[in-house]
Amino acid sequence: MYKIVQRLRFSNRAPLLTHSHFEQSQFVSDFSSHATFDTDPTISSYATTDRVRRVESLDFREITNRRELTNAFDKYNINILSGWLNWTSRANDNHHGANYVVNRHFKTDRKDRCTKEFSRKFLENVPDFVKIVEVGPRDGLQNEKVIVPTDVKIELIKLLVSSGLSVVEATSFVSPKWVPQLADAKDVLAAIRNVEGASFPVLTPNLKGFEAAVAAGAKEVAIFPAASESFSKANLNCGIEDNLTRCRDIASASRSLAIPVRGYVSCVVGCPLEGKIAPAKVAYVAKSLYEMGCSEISLGDTIGVGTPATVISMLEAVLDVVPIDKLAVHFHDTYGQALSNTLISLQMGISTVDSSVSGLGGCPYAKGATGNVATEDVVYMLNGLGVQTNVDLGKLMLAGDFICNHLGRASGSKAATALNKVTNNASKV
Repeated sequence: MYKIVQRLRFSNRAPLLTHSHFEQSQFVSDFSSHATFDTDPTISSYATTDRVRRVESLDFREITNRRELTNAFDKYNINILSGWLNWTSRANDNHHGANYVVNRHFKTDRKDRCTKEFSRKFLENVPDFVKIVEVGPRDGLQNEKVIVPTDVKIELIKLLVSSGLSVVEATSFVSPKWVPQLADAKDVLAAIRNVEGASFPVLTPNLKGFEAAVAAGAKEVAIFPAASESFSKANLNCGIEDNLTRCRDIASASRSLAIPVRGYVSCVVGCPLEGKIAPAKVAYVAKSLYEMGCSEISLGDTIGVGTPATVISMLEAVLDVVPIDKLAVHFHDTYGQALSNTLISLQMGISTVDSSVSGLGGCPYAKGATGNVATEDVVYMLNGLGVQTNVDLGKLMLAGDFICNHLGRASGSKAATALNKVTNNASKV
């Protein structure tokens, strides 16, 4: 015969289990060292974490079925784990609704005493708020072989803004000969000019592109040198120094018009032509952009070869010459390392992350290079870390579904794919 020790009903704690030979007076001091099962010599350490503070608050109930005892103990462990991971959902969520599924996820409260030590060790430098720069409409779509209609691009941008994204890279003012997908840049920018709640930087490779962007109403522009000499020549038809000269011209013209300039550095870890890129080269280009007056510098692993170790080395070199609040990271997921690289960047204090809805994108100069890290996956991870983004994951998924349905392909976001499956299954119940 066994006894199950329970808190009184006013306590919202799970039951603690013990054998019948335990006396009530002995329980508080002896439970963690004496409680055993005949069938299971090991009892989870989670049980010992819920300490009993007052013997008077305990109540004993006898049970005779060993299976019932085992089930009760398993239930206790599950309740403890759920408490530690802070399984949460909105109080009024519909059990069968998509909103319920999207918002019901493991979420860590870094101020909770159960996670305080973990936070101190691993999340101490992770920002409380992370700005997400959505690059799907430009970087995500620019290499699509079939032209995406202008109205589809416009609707995608509006859906992304409605999800709470405050920065959406809209398009690029490059020659239609080189990027025919973005030949409608002027029309796209004109259509979103009055959309409120977000800024819409556009890529400008040279002074001619900058002038076209300004004439179309651009309020923020971006320039994009590379840390690889070979890649710079292949992508921009000039070397690093010549490209930096172009960037200075754009930066100077921008200052005269009070237009912010965002800088991108390509190939910060590896190059499809040169292989590994030295962190010192990345630091040199990033410092040059900072000295030009770039408001933000995004460090891009263009071909997705980075790992946390190589990202740390690169960031350490850049942080020696550029303030951390000026930096962003931009990872591709070719080798499945994008989220790991994002997390290690956050742990080093980076507070801005580039991403692409549904993982759209890829580098045309790198064989096998897949898309950017999916915005849905980044938001899901940040939600789980207790980091604020102001992005509604459910609405973001709607934007992803919209563009994937048009392109006729499945989403590249693992979080969106999983949550959609759960939602579909729940709707059938």
